[in-house]
Amino acid sequence: MRTLVLSVLITFLTSTGVLAFDASEFKTLRETGSCGGCDLRGAKLQSMVLKDAYLKGANMRDSIMKLINLTNANLQNTDMRRSDLEKAILTDANLESAILQEADMEKATMTGANFRQTDLRGADFESADITGGKFQQADIRKGNFKRANLARANFSNAKITDGNFKRSNMSETILTKAELRDSNFARANLTGARLDEADLRQANFYRTELVNADLTDANVSDASFWGANLSGANLKDTKGLEQEQLDDACGDKATVLPNRRTIAVCQ
Repeated sequence: MRTLVLSVLITFLTSTGVLAFDASEFKTLRETGSCGGCDLRGAKLQSMVLKDAYLKGANMRDSIMKLINLTNANLQNTDMRRSDLEKAILTDANLESAILQEADMEKATMTGANFRQTDLRGADFESADITGGKFQQADIRKGNFKRANLARANFSNAKITDGNFKRSNMSETILTKAELRDSNFARANLTGARLDEADLRQANFYRTELVNADLTDANVSDASFWGANLSGANLKDTKGLEQEQLDDACGDKATVLPNRRTIAVCQ
């Protein structure tokens, strides 16, 4: 009976990730700075310097990586769900096709990082610097980018329904064909951003800067533009744009609107 109970307990601990990472593989990481495909679940890696590390395919779920330096690291196909990457440095890191569900990346530095086709559902990027980040075809549903710097980032064809971009800097950000239904852009800066063919149904653009933004062929049904600045913006052929959506916004002579739509001039 005791053997059976012990066997069940080990199975439970393994399945829930309570058991520690592989000690020998952790040693390899510390000594070489790389460990592709290694089992590092729950490892405490905070403040480690792992520039140019090769960690492709590693299991790093639930790991503690605060302040870690992973500049230019290869993190393709890694499993980092629920990991703590607060204030981490991932400049130019490659995280393509990785899993970072519910990972905490608050205040991280990720300029130029590659998140193409990455699973980022529920991930927290609040106040992170992801200038020039690459998010093409990523799954970022319910992602939090509040106050993040996303200037010149690329979210083409990404799934970001119910995303939070409140007060973020998204100047010249590319969101072409992105799924952004129910997303919050309140007080964000989208100057020069590309939102062409994006799904913006029920999106919130409260007091958003959309100066020179391109919304050509975007679906803006039931989106709110209260207090938004649409000076120089291109809303040609937008779908679902009603006059009442523009009544509380402003623009200028360079604002391009669909037929029979008007907008007040910004003061």
